[in-house]
Amino acid sequence: MRKDFEAGLAEACYHHNVALLPYSPLAAGTLSGKYRNKDSIPDNARLKLFPGFMDRYLGSHNERAVNKYCDLAIANGMTPAQLALSWCYHNEKVASTIIGATTMEQLDENIKAYDIRLADGIHEEIAKIYKEYTDPTKARN
Repeated sequence: MRKDFEAGLAEACYHHNVALLPYSPLAAGTLSGKYRNKDSIPDNARLKLFPGFMDRYLGSHNERAVNKYCDLAIANGMTPAQLALSWCYHNEKVASTIIGATTMEQLDENIKAYDIRLADGIHEEIAKIYKEYTDPTKARN
């Protein structure tokens, strides 16, 4: 969740019963973990198709934050996408999400993530990572 929303709008939205609709809950695919190994990025991935599109994700603290979220997911027996989407699907501030699956496998994974409920311990670990990397796409290396 963007710090801009939390710092400026979350309270107003709460008091006026307005929910959040994340349009990129996997941060252009970075939270799926598919860009962790730069040597195995498919040629049809956004990172390669649109030069400069991913600069805000790759030229920031985002890579370190994504790696921590991915490690947390894997350590708890789920994919990074499942962790991110489950967090969104069951967040009280979120009404729905806009997913951008490009394959049937991605769509299946994204839909099945709804059935995953994150344990309190996982939420605590997410909070620790978030505290360390609050809005990482805005902080340059």
